[in-house]
Amino acid sequence: MPSNPSFSFRGIVPIPRLLGIAAGIVALLAFGAGSLRKELVLTLMNSVYIAVLAYSFLGVLILAGAHKKNAQALSVRMAVRNISPGNRGELLLTGNGSGGGRFFRFPGILIRYELRLFTRDGRIIRHIFDPDNIEADQFFFPVQERGAYYSTYDRFIITDCLGFFRVFFPIPQDGSPRLLALPAPAEEPVPVHIQSGGNSQRTEVNFQRTDDLTDHRPYIPGDDPRRINWKLYGHGGDLFVREGEPEPPPHSRLVILVDTQADPLLFTPETARLGVDLLCENALALALEYLDRGMDIQAAYTGGGLRGGNAAELAELLAYPAALPLFAGAELPEVSDRGILILALPRDSGESAALDRFLRKRGHKQGVDLVFLYRGEGLDEAAETCVRLYHQKAGVHARLLRLTGEYPGGSGGNSPVH
Repeated sequence: MPSNPSFSFRGIVPIPRLLGIAAGIVALLAFGAGSLRKELVLTLMNSVYIAVLAYSFLGVLILAGAHKKNAQALSVRMAVRNISPGNRGELLLTGNGSGGGRFFRFPGILIRYELRLFTRDGRIIRHIFDPDNIEADQFFFPVQERGAYYSTYDRFIITDCLGFFRVFFPIPQDGSPRLLALPAPAEEPVPVHIQSGGNSQRTEVNFQRTDDLTDHRPYIPGDDPRRINWKLYGHGGDLFVREGEPEPPPHSRLVILVDTQADPLLFTPETARLGVDLLCENALALALEYLDRGMDIQAAYTGGGLRGGNAAELAELLAYPAALPLFAGAELPEVSDRGILILALPRDSGESAALDRFLRKRGHKQGVDLVFLYRGEGLDEAAETCVRLYHQKAGVHARLLRLTGEYPGGSGGNSPVH
């Protein structure tokens, strides 16, 4: 065994697994029965069995004492913090082994490192690998789902290969996000035409008055509401403005809010997470579309603050939203002097939640576009009820969008049903 001045068994006791306890009891009973009945074969077999258990116990105990400090010196970090779901994360491990070398081992005794990551809504990544196996694929781990993955501790594990005994040392982490699995934007943004304000002062007041559709373009937050052609709106239900300039106003500003609260009467924990994924993917697609139009875009989610920036920064922000219970205490951030678009999941309960509190706090003159976005026909009735209720609130333009397919769903191929 390598020299280790800090070698100590103090505070280290191998934890017997259920299998180890059962195997030990059976071995002792069989050994006792063989001795009483003077059956040599049975006695010898169980002597060997007890010897294996003793070796496993002592091997785990000795290696745990030898590697206690080495385990606590380990450091694991992500090679890349931001990643797209469906790819593999990469771990960088430093400080392994005595003096930076390989860990000393006994035959049949395993040394493993366990990466433990979780999101605030219960998604988990656990990856166990041999810290000495530096050339194996075990240093890469799959990342299947969107989310901000935190960690309070990893684990350094010593166990026998039969699983009878185990010792683990926690490797503390700081609790901050170690990995961000970014949403992929929906292939086609949902057809949302913003009707709620968000305009700053404009100096251009002249425009061509005409009812010819070729001299119109879709309404963009920041356009003068007096330019809306209400005749076209009456025919098609979409807002168009009389053409005055081909580009959106230079100071059009919009906030996209993702309401992550899910009604437990309509969503299981798993479908709630998938529903929030759907909101984030479509929020990102809309943000990218409006950024391409030259608009100033900010985004936020229930329990988070407003944040703007470029496409990469908005994608990073939308890794954080986590599915919350409908009546959790988290709030949507206050918004002023901007157009507001809220993407939310349908709900069945009429009790007040974050969305209701946000609408009550906003100025009565501040318009809000509210879209209930979901998959599957089973939520149609609840979504229609939500639209009727919220559309009655002053300044709220509510609608529903059901996308084809059922949960679980992918990030693309949106096909809205009106």
